[in-house]
Formats: sequence, structure tokens, C-alpha cells
Amino acid sequence: MVRILSSIRIAAPAFVLTAALAGCADQPTRDSYVVFFDRDSVSLSPVAQAVVTKAATAARNEHAQSIRVSGSAGMNGDPAVLKELADSRAQAVATQLANDGVNGAKIEIKPEPETTIDASHVALRRVSITITPGL
Repeated sequence: MVRILSSIRIAAPAFVLTAALAGCADQPTRDSYVVFFDRDSVSLSPVAQAVVTKAATAARNEHAQSIRVSGSAGMNGDPAVLKELADSRAQAVATQLANDGVNGAKIEIKPEPETTIDASHVALRRVSITITPGL
């Protein structure tokens, strides 16, 4: 009995995490998406790629007028390095959107306006996608 309870205790977090991620995947389309990158990386993880693909599908389905891709540079560290990292990440997202069938002429890479979240560590790893639906 103790062995069974130990197994459940070890496996329970994985079951909860899987259920939570599955719940996120089933959400309806929306006009705003956030893509997170691993620390110091400009490569899309499988989860990040899935978010971009979902955004691309929404953009195509809504006949998007424009898609804004904004990387956050954050405020903690060398501003030039952070800007280059944010720009590279935004470009990776824009490239994936185009690979997923979004018209490249509709994709705009713009700097993310500074917000209070830029002081956090999360800001160093995020790219926002904002879809302007077509008329």
C-alpha cells in the first residue's frame, strides 16, 4: 500500500501538468498570443511552436488585416544585448508564422512598448503576437 501511495505521489504532478496543458490547447481562438522562449535562446521550443501555429491558424481563419509581432527587451542587463535577443526572437516567431501559411506582407515586427512587466524576468523571454482581424 505504501508503495502504491508513493507512486501516486510521484506521478500526480505529471498528471496535473498534462491536464492543465491540454486545457490550454483546447481554448478558443483569440487575437493575442504570448510565446515564451527558454533562457538565452532564440529557438522555438515545441510548446512555443504550437502557440505560434495556433496564432497562424487564427490569423488565417480571421483573414487578418495585420499581425504584430513584438519582442520584449526587458530592463535588466545590457540594453543592446537585450534588444538584439528580443529582435531575434521576434524574427523567429515571424518566420514561423510565415511557414505556417500567414502572408508575410501582413506580419509587422514592432518593438514591445515598455510596461511594468519589463522589470520581471518573464519579460526577457517573451514575444507577443497581436492579430488585427480583417474587415
